[in-house]
Amino acid sequence: MIPRYSRPDMVAIWSPETKFRIWYEIEAHACDAQAALGVIPVENAAAVWKAKDVAFDIDRIDEIERVTKHDVIAFLTHLAE
Repeated sequence: MIPRYSRPDMVAIWSPETKFRIWYEIEAHACDAQAALGVIPVENAAAVWKAKDVAFDIDRIDEIERVTKHDVIAFLTHLAE
């Protein structure tokens, strides 16, 4: 975004932190669905939600992505770390 044309609220919506927070919530809900189907243990899905206050290290995610060449894999690898 071009800073002089951007309002703080708009910049926040498109920030990497917001993107990764949304990705985290999607993954957590997917774990809930997998637990409901018996694919993963319910305790594992609950453990994912316990990490809801995780701080995303954007530089680390970018570093992993340079190796994996995949943004979601980089994000999930960072969470696993």
